[in-house]
Amino acid sequence: MNERIPLHVLPTFVLAARLENLRAAAQQIHLTHGAVSQQIQLLEQAIGCPLFERTGRGVRLNAAGRELLEVAEPVLLSLQQGINRVRRIASSQMLRLSVLPSFAHYWLLPRLGEFHRACPGITLDIDASLAIQNLEHEGFDAAIRIGKGQWPGVEVKFIASGEVQPVASPALAKLWQQAFTAGDASIPLLEHDVTPWRNWFQLDGQTGCGQQLAIFNDAGLLLRAAEQGFGIALLKTILAGDAIAAGRLVPLAAPRRLGDDDIYLAWPRTTGLTLAVEALLNWLQQQLI
Repeated sequence: MNERIPLHVLPTFVLAARLENLRAAAQQIHLTHGAVSQQIQLLEQAIGCPLFERTGRGVRLNAAGRELLEVAEPVLLSLQQGINRVRRIASSQMLRLSVLPSFAHYWLLPRLGEFHRACPGITLDIDASLAIQNLEHEGFDAAIRIGKGQWPGVEVKFIASGEVQPVASPALAKLWQQAFTAGDASIPLLEHDVTPWRNWFQLDGQTGCGQQLAIFNDAGLLLRAAEQGFGIALLKTILAGDAIAAGRLVPLAAPRRLGDDDIYLAWPRTTGLTLAVEALLNWLQQQLI
């Protein structure tokens, strides 16, 4: 009862409690069934009471075991997260970045050479996804996000405006420029589901303009469809900028702000601004602000 608690066996206890089978737990951590059983017995002896009820082919937590699991599991998870943070800080030259696929493809990737020249030695591990990742739990150092700058568990810094503008392929722009300016009901429109055309037209007091041909949940697909001449797209200026500069897209009007969805760099509040994330932030601000 007065023995020192063998903390090193707590991970084995948590695993066995979740699986309710000592043999299955042993297989997962590459120990023998006997070794796992000895670890559980050691923990029970140190605490001074049984933690499991032995059944025919497995084990089941008793009241004391359930209480210990409720305490031990979050502590072990927190410890692992802390170790992950320490490892990221120690190897701060590796930066794991979450970013939307459209931003990664149409803005970040064409500038990776510039980034590595400005920040030599920092390796970007880029995860492109539409999902808003939990940065701390998923092991990300930072994320480039579009929104209002308010997400739980992170610190943020503004890096670019979210203004949008209508764009089309050169041939389509030539064909529809006057009709678009006049608010013609027949203009072919492509839409991003988070930036509806009605918001654009409402600023001019117009409603129901154009024919909606397609709706996309990814701005990269929307941009590609516009380049192919399928219709007029309402795109964030930062994403369309390179295509406009290269002549693949033509703007049909000046950029506008339709809301408060801007572009931010976010990082976990628990880790703070690491040297690598700060270097990325400084480079982004030089490029975009």
